[in-house]
Amino acid sequence: MTPAATTRLYRAFFCTLALSLMLQPGPAAADCAPHIASVMAARDSGQGRPVDGWQPVTLPDDWSLRWPGHDGSVWYRLQLQRPCAGTAPASALVIHYLIMAGEVFINDSLLWRDRHLTEPLSRSWNSPRYWVLPETTGAKAEDIVWVRVAGVAAQTPGLGRVSVGHQDAMLALYQRELWRTRTLSVINLTVSAVLGTLALFVWLAFPAHRMFGYYALTSICWVLFGLNTLATEAWPFPSTEAVARANHLAYILFIASFCVFTWRLLALRHPDWLEKGLGMLGLAALGMILLVPGWGPLRLAGHLGTLILLLNILYVIGQALRRRQPEDYVVAVTFLLLITIAVRDLLVLAGMLKSDYVLTPYTCLLFMVMAAVLLGVRVARSSRRIERFNQELSDAVDQACTDLSRTLEKEHQLAINNSRLQERLQLAHDLHDGLGGQIVRSIMVIEQRDTPLQNDRFLSMLKLLRDDLRQVIDSGASATAAAPATPAEWAAPLRYRFANLCDALGINLAWQVPETWQTPPSALQCLLLARLAEEALTNVVKHSQAHQARVTLQQHEHALVLRVEDDGIGFDVEALQGASLGIGLDSMRARAERMGGTLTLHSCPGATVLEARLPLQDR
Repeated sequence: MTPAATTRLYRAFFCTLALSLMLQPGPAAADCAPHIASVMAARDSGQGRPVDGWQPVTLPDDWSLRWPGHDGSVWYRLQLQRPCAGTAPASALVIHYLIMAGEVFINDSLLWRDRHLTEPLSRSWNSPRYWVLPETTGAKAEDIVWVRVAGVAAQTPGLGRVSVGHQDAMLALYQRELWRTRTLSVINLTVSAVLGTLALFVWLAFPAHRMFGYYALTSICWVLFGLNTLATEAWPFPSTEAVARANHLAYILFIASFCVFTWRLLALRHPDWLEKGLGMLGLAALGMILLVPGWGPLRLAGHLGTLILLLNILYVIGQALRRRQPEDYVVAVTFLLLITIAVRDLLVLAGMLKSDYVLTPYTCLLFMVMAAVLLGVRVARSSRRIERFNQELSDAVDQACTDLSRTLEKEHQLAINNSRLQERLQLAHDLHDGLGGQIVRSIMVIEQRDTPLQNDRFLSMLKLLRDDLRQVIDSGASATAAAPATPAEWAAPLRYRFANLCDALGINLAWQVPETWQTPPSALQCLLLARLAEEALTNVVKHSQAHQARVTLQQHEHALVLRVEDDGIGFDVEALQGASLGIGLDSMRARAERMGGTLTLHSCPGATVLEARLPLQDR
């Protein structure tokens, strides 16, 4: 301690001493103070106030030590002296407690009476009483205060401390007693109930967190056990013994839940025999409470429960000290404090330590607050971990989104490149199938003529090539174009294109197409069929040396079938495919397969048949 702190301590001590000397009453005031001259007790015979059998007693008094096994009532006679009754300030009387119910008289006047003086007895054991004594006219007054106490021998029956003095002093004393015995108990149970309710809601929201459920159960059992300190009547129980059994039952349930909660609070890996032993002792205590009549087994069950509680506290302290964790040290220190308070209260009850109150009823609140703080710290720690995890997850998602964006950009670029490549391949096929075929036809016309072509004839051929080139250029937009309204409209450009050429070569070309579409095909399907027909007729004109050719378009329920036939010299289909000759044939087959169709070719001298089949459902 620093010198400045020591100086302040001495200064406070001397100021307090001077103030106490100034306020101390003089001898005259001390002589006029009312006091209790003697206290006598006698067993109630049921015939009113006893005449004989009075014995001097000292308050507080437990009559079971004097008259063992006495159940019923005992009268107490307090001789009250007020030396300056006519001139002194008004006097008042305070009874700190009585066990269990009672009534109070001043001389022959009733001051107060409990509601039930027979079973089920009222419960005034934790309720101080205060009365202002009636004024007297004489210089001296001797009054008799009669107190009848009804109780049960098994519950330390008797009269507690009684104080008498000036009204202001007694009122202050009564208010202190009321604060200590009832207000603090209300605060104790209210805080425990609130903490238990919050834990219960947490457990209901997150059933996996059973520790909060055991915390709520422990708090509820403690509140049920502690209500015994506030109850003033035995209702709804029929007797004092029934109240005691219910109270002991709550006590045993509290101990069981308290033990399990402390194990889970510290995450103790207790051996199986310990939990089984606790269960057996708890069942034995419950059996004695519920099944065995009499007060003896009830007291034994209470002692057994207290023993279980003490052993659990010692076990938890040992485990906490062994593991050497900060939170375990907090629990160990709290339990050591609980044991210290319990030993202190035992010394008070044994009379070895002078005190007017015990602290044990508030020890559970101390533990529950400590446990609530630990749980709150753990929840906060878990919340911080979750926040860190969420931040890390958010960063990981952002990084993944960035990587995915880059990948999608690469895929998009690859898709663009692939699309360009497909467009080039498509353009190559279109050039071969359309413009290439027309160029071949034009060359054949020029080669087969003996005389040079006229300018108008040559210009007509160039215009035809220009139209084919435009068709190749515009074929990329065919997917969005409308299909021909009728099969005849589809076949008209082809018939016009090959009519003059076939006539010049002496080939009789016949067309057979339906009048209407049963199921209209798509524009792409119509374009593909036109390209296939063009390629096939180009091959007929170029290679077949045929005299007859036929183009047939048939529409079935789910397919379109195109057949191109001629009576030319034919060719070896397998040899042509095996040698990978003929880009036109491969181009036609690839196009048909891309549309989900098939292309078949059969050829022999005098008969060559090309058949293409396209499904209508794959529009």
